[in-house]
Amino acid sequence: MQPAVVLPALPGADQSAQTDSPLVYNQATLQPTADPRQVECMAKVIVHEAGNQPRRGRAAVAQVIRARTRDARFATEPCAVVRQPGQFFNVDAYNPPRDTDQWREAVAIATQVLNGQAEDPVPGALFFHAASSPMKGRTKVGRIEGHVFYR
Repeated sequence: MQPAVVLPALPGADQSAQTDSPLVYNQATLQPTADPRQVECMAKVIVHEAGNQPRRGRAAVAQVIRARTRDARFATEPCAVVRQPGQFFNVDAYNPPRDTDQWREAVAIATQVLNGQAEDPVPGALFFHAASSPMKGRTKVGRIEGHVFYR
């Protein structure tokens, strides 16, 4: 495995997020392990949708986004997936505090999921919602705390 090197923050990037959770690049290729913009979009969804869930639940929400990038019905990048009309909230208007353990954990989960290094507690899930309202016409994949996951 090649050693990693931390490069300076990207222009326009949130400096506090970069300081708290630096993006690691592969020294041989100087390619990021995960695109920081995609990590940020996914981390925002993790915090907003599953911030009160256990790590497994937060990872499941992130895996739904990743699974959608591989499904022809959705966009191919996480930011585009979460910005599709009627799917999530307005991630561009949501700015959670970047100096919290919750944010750092969301960034770590997003990075691991995007790098294919995280568990997938709900394989095949493309949708989720609060446990109080069922999704008719979908196959249930699992339930984690307050969310039910479907394909």
